[in-house]
Amino acid sequence: MEQHKGKIVENAIKKSGFRMKALAGKLGIARNTLYTRLKEADLKESFIIEIGRVIHYDFSSDFPGIYERNAQKDDAKVPRYKLKEDNHQYTDEFSVLLKDTHFNQLQELNKKYLKLMEEYNKLLKALIIMANDAELAGIKQEIMAFVKEQEQEN
Repeated sequence: MEQHKGKIVENAIKKSGFRMKALAGKLGIARNTLYTRLKEADLKESFIIEIGRVIHYDFSSDFPGIYERNAQKDDAKVPRYKLKEDNHQYTDEFSVLLKDTHFNQLQELNKKYLKLMEEYNKLLKALIIMANDAELAGIKQEIMAFVKEQEQEN
């Protein structure tokens, strides 16, 4: 069964925390158009790549070979990572590679942060259950107030 590209991209957008209205604006389309396109099972790879650039997400793990296939289609956009032989300086395209490296590091840190936050939420839920079991109403109220405060900040 083929994967539903629109749903995968939509999940990546949600994980990134990017608002749909802001994303649509950056893409130069209406928000409704964005939602309509995300309902498509066979979303165009060029559109997926453009979304990835805006939300700073690397879709290569979700869609292996996506960047290579699209680089072949539009060779003008293919970055070249090599030394200029005349003065041994890196070409401008090499800076793209460095940025991609930093981008990948940022993605990894983001994944770790999300995992940490999920574990943190599990811990808070466990504390609430423990407070319920021990009938510690005061602690439970403090935890609930803290959780609501954190949700409002986010």
